[in-house]
Amino acid sequence: MFIFGIALFSVGLLLAGIATNYQFLLVARIVQAIGGAAIPGLGMTLVSRAYQPESRGMALGIIAATIGVGSAAGPLLGGLLSELMGWRSVFIATAFAALTIPIALKALPRSEKKVEGNLDLIGGIGLGLMVAGILLVPSEGSRSGWTSSLVIVGAVSAVAGLVVLVGRQAFASSPFIHRELLRNSKYLALTGMSFTIMAANLAPLIGLPVLLAFSHGLSSLEIGLVMVPGAVLSAVGGLVSGRLTDRAGAKIPIRIGSLLMLLAMFGLSASSGSSPWAIAAFSGLMGAGFGFVNTPLAATISRLVSGEMLAAELSMNSMLFFLGGSIGTAVLFAVSTSSGLADGSLNPLHSGSSNGFSDGFLLLMIPVLIAAALSMAMPAVPKQEITQEAEPQPQVPLINRWTPDCSIPWHPECAEMLPTAVPVDGD
Repeated sequence: MFIFGIALFSVGLLLAGIATNYQFLLVARIVQAIGGAAIPGLGMTLVSRAYQPESRGMALGIIAATIGVGSAAGPLLGGLLSELMGWRSVFIATAFAALTIPIALKALPRSEKKVEGNLDLIGGIGLGLMVAGILLVPSEGSRSGWTSSLVIVGAVSAVAGLVVLVGRQAFASSPFIHRELLRNSKYLALTGMSFTIMAANLAPLIGLPVLLAFSHGLSSLEIGLVMVPGAVLSAVGGLVSGRLTDRAGAKIPIRIGSLLMLLAMFGLSASSGSSPWAIAAFSGLMGAGFGFVNTPLAATISRLVSGEMLAAELSMNSMLFFLGGSIGTAVLFAVSTSSGLADGSLNPLHSGSSNGFSDGFLLLMIPVLIAAALSMAMPAVPKQEITQEAEPQPQVPLINRWTPDCSIPWHPECAEMLPTAVPVDGD
C-alpha cells in the first residue's frame, strides 16, 4: 500500500505538470492526493513497527527532521524552478519521488500478517462527505456569501455524512473507525491535539506565501527564502524534542512547543503588514514550536496502540492531522477576505496593511491554547493502553525453532533444552 501510494502520487504529479486547463489540474491534484494519503499514516506505521517504544521518539524525530529539510528545500527549489522554467516544472521535478520505489521494494517487508474483517466502505464514504462539507462551508462562505448554493450543499453534505458515519459506528459489525479507539480518552485527547496543532501550523504555511505575494510583492524565490527559517527550525525542533521525549516523556517538549507557537502566532499577527523579514523570524519560531509538539505527540500516540490496530490508529491520527490543517487554512482565508478592508485589526500592535491576515493569525492562537489544555491529559510515562485481542498462540519449544543453517543465532539458554548429542552418519 505504501509503494502503491508513492506510485500514484508520482502519476498525479506528472498529470499536473501537463495539465491543459484548471479542471485537468484539479483532477490531477486529486490523483496526487489519493496516492499521497498513503504516505504519512503508513510511513509512521512502518517506523513504529521497526523501533521499540523507548527509542521511537528519536526515530520519529529523525523523520520530522527529514520533513523539515524537505520543507526548507522545497520552497527554494519550487521558487527557482517556477522563475526559470514555469510552474509546470515544479510538478514534473517532484514526480521524481517515484525513484524511491526501488529502495522501498528492497527495504520493506515482503509479507505481513493481515487482519480479518471487512472494510466499512459506507462509513468511509460518510466520513468523506462530512469532511468535504466541513471544508466547503468556510471557503465558499467567504468567497460567495454564506447563503450561496455551494455553502448550502456543503452544510447538507456535512450533516448527511455525519449521520451515515454515526449510524455505521453504532450498528456495523466492523465500523470504519475502531470502537476501541473511540473508547480511549487519552487517544481522543491526543488526536484532538493533532487536529488543533495542525490547524495552527498549516494555515500560516499556506497563508504566508499568499500574503507575501499580494501584500508585499515578493517573487516566488523571495517567498521561498522567507519560509526557510520555519522549515529549518522545525527540523531542529523535531530532533531535539525526539531525544527529550525518549528521556523525560512528552509533556515538557509539548508545553515548550505550545508556548513558542503562541508567541509566533501573535508575532505573525503583529508583523503581517510590516517587514517580510520580521515575518521570516516569527515563521522560524513557529517551525521550532511545531517541531517540539509534533514529534512527541506522534511518539506518544504510537505507544498507545499495539498490534493489529497500529496502522488504523496512526492513519486516523494522520487524517485528523491534515483535516485540522485544512480547516485552519479555510478559516484563515475566510477571515482574511471578510475583514481585509476593515479599518484596523484586533491586534493593537499591528500596523500597516493586511488587517484580515492579522486577525486570522490572532484567531489561530485559539487552537494552540486548546492543544495546550488537551496536553494535560497526557500520561506522564506513556504506556500501551489499547491492545488487540488475539487468539492465544501455542508455545513452541526453543529446540523446535533451531535451524541447522545458522540462520538463527545460538543462545546459551537453549543449551538446557537440547537433547543428548547422538552421532549421525558417523559425525
